[in-house]
Amino acid sequence: MTKIRVVILAVVVAVLAGVGAVLVWTWPTFAARAPAGFAAFDGWRALKAVSPEGVVYRVRQARNEPRADLPFWCEALKKRMQDAGYTFVAESQIKAGGAPGCLLDLAAPQGTFDYSYLTAVFVDGRHLVIAEAAGEVLKLNERKKDIVTAIAAIDL
Repeated sequence: MTKIRVVILAVVVAVLAGVGAVLVWTWPTFAARAPAGFAAFDGWRALKAVSPEGVVYRVRQARNEPRADLPFWCEALKKRMQDAGYTFVAESQIKAGGAPGCLLDLAAPQGTFDYSYLTAVFVDGRHLVIAEAAGEVLKLNERKKDIVTAIAAIDL
């Protein structure tokens, strides 16, 4: 092999290794499905779905930075949402794939309607898995059981 071919091969291998590392770092570490009665959008980094009434659902992943445990993230999320104007309604524990999580129920006025926001957070090593649902209070409450069932079915 000539020197140029060796250099080109080395560059190709380095680029492919870099692309592979990026995919491994950003590829979701979870598997999730849309709640019953929701239509899912295509996407590989997050699951997004919507109900016919306009309730939206999303499951995504974020870095666990700063590296912290579930009680930290639950409290940080609660504080951030209250600082953003949401009213705290309830907090409960939830499990997904056997992993403990925190489920927050929040509310906020939006024009002439009140909106409900459910969010669950799970710590999965160096990642957080976050499930969110939002919609007008009455419409979200009609779908709440299916949403909680979908969150509990997330495979971490």
